[in-house]
Amino acid sequence: MGRDPKWEKFAELTAHCYKDAENGNTLNACWDDAFNALMDVIMQERAADSGFARELGDLEQLTDFKFNIVGVVLDYFDRLWQVGDYQTICTNGDRIISAFDWRVESSSAIRLRVVNALMKLGKKDAAVAYCMEWMKAEPEDVNAAMTKKALLTDTEEEG
Repeated sequence: MGRDPKWEKFAELTAHCYKDAENGNTLNACWDDAFNALMDVIMQERAADSGFARELGDLEQLTDFKFNIVGVVLDYFDRLWQVGDYQTICTNGDRIISAFDWRVESSSAIRLRVVNALMKLGKKDAAVAYCMEWMKAEPEDVNAAMTKKALLTDTEEEG
């Protein structure tokens, strides 16, 4: 699977992104392109096999750990944060979260970024509602409840 042209495109884009980052370019279009290429591969593979990579970590195994996919995804969201692109964090955070089941792995690393982005956008009510949905989706993840409590405590202190 690692020789698949779809994966090769993803690999080329991510290599370009990291090279640009080493040269001081914090965020450029290649990060969005790489993320979109990853999402395209997932959707194309799922069109043929609905059970394809139901967990984010499955992608690592299916590609023989060649691409550090989890690391790339987290780096992408970190770079969006660095440039203050909070709306894209929310949009693409939802895309990646809805793409996987999150039964084996936790989505908290991404969901926390979405909550923080909502707060930066001045959408505290949306952030609390997001935590409520997160608690329903992953009731065993204490990060959801703790984040919601912190948001509500912060709201009470403001009032």
